Amino acid sequence: MSERLFYGAMRGKNTTTVTIRGKDIMTVPPIIQNLIYLKHLDLMSNQISKLCPEFSYLTKLTKLNLANNKLEEVPEELMYLKNLEVLYLFKNMIKSFSPRSLDNLQNLNTLNLNKNMLKTIPPEIKSLQNLKTLYLNNNELIDIPKEICSLAYLSDLQLNYNQLVCLPEEFKSMQSLRKLSLARNFFEVFPTVLFSLKSLETLDVAGNFIQIFPREVQQMKLKEFFCEENPFLKKVPIYVRQKEEIFPLQNWKTSCEIEKVPHETVMCSKTCFELREPNVFRLQKR
Repeated sequence: MSERLFYGAMRGKNTTTVTIRGKDIMTVPPIIQNLIYLKHLDLMSNQISKLCPEFSYLTKLTKLNLANNKLEEVPEELMYLKNLEVLYLFKNMIKSFSPRSLDNLQNLNTLNLNKNMLKTIPPEIKSLQNLKTLYLNNNELIDIPKEICSLAYLSDLQLNYNQLVCLPEEFKSMQSLRKLSLARNFFEVFPTVLFSLKSLETLDVAGNFIQIFPREVQQMKLKEFFCEENPFLKKVPIYVRQKEEIFPLQNWKTSCEIEKVPHETVMCSKTCFELREPNVFRLQKR
């Protein structure tokens, strides 16, 4: 059946685009080796669990869509696709990367691995030196390898719906990062390493467990800041004696109607601490 579908989608050996979606294909047939001029291959929403060795012939391929299939690992056959620029692997069952799958993908600029079962990202991710967009939403990641921080051109990193509690110190080297999404993780403390990211414009930390923000947050040059569904928004607003103990979000776009965000307040003594207002969240040492 798969061969018949491929023959139907081909327009001779000079075919540059093949799209076969939602046809329950389980395997990619060997005849794909004949498509040596193929640039775009879209096999989204099938039943593919592995790639055939003949994939190595697709050296001109620039865009590959294998989303919504049955892959359990990032296929090793990808290593032959030296001209690949866009790779969609979202909504599979991927738990790991084949050892050499990323070896020759120096031209890759977009990688989407949303909605998989990844617990870790291998150090080999550092070989994707031209990567600009990396989507890892809805996985099971518990940490971010420092090797991701070596991706000098990465500008959009999405890590929503994982199990992250902190970011590596090496994150400060990501000076091209413009958009960072950390929503629905397990951060209890705002990651201060983000203060070093001078190009960051959009930051999403919604749905974590952050109760208070460091004062330095107001110095960040953000255009968009999303922080709803953190514990401080579920409590009675902080009572403060001095206006400077809170900071407004007047110049930032937010995803809910928040005019002020609580941030750290310094108590001068134990007596002050004992006499504090009940809704001051915590003591922050200076």
